[in-house]
Amino acid sequence: MDWPYLRRGDVAGILLMAVVLAGIVFVLLFFPQRGQQNFGFGPEWRCARMEKGDPICVRLVDNGTPNRDATSKDASSRR
Repeated sequence: MDWPYLRRGDVAGILLMAVVLAGIVFVLLFFPQRGQQNFGFGPEWRCARMEKGDPICVRLVDNGTPNRDATSKDASSRR
């Protein structure tokens, strides 16, 4: 089987593709996408991605708003 010799253009193309693929891998590894941190909840949620398993999400609480459970208990005790 006669294999053709690689010409200068062939080697340049192979090197160019290797550099492009290495650049894409570098960007994906060291600059993760920011849009995946919300996980479909609203802006009042903060989620942390776990190494194994599902992400853990915590809802942020505004200290100025009253607790819904406390207001319903107060309303039921006044009747």
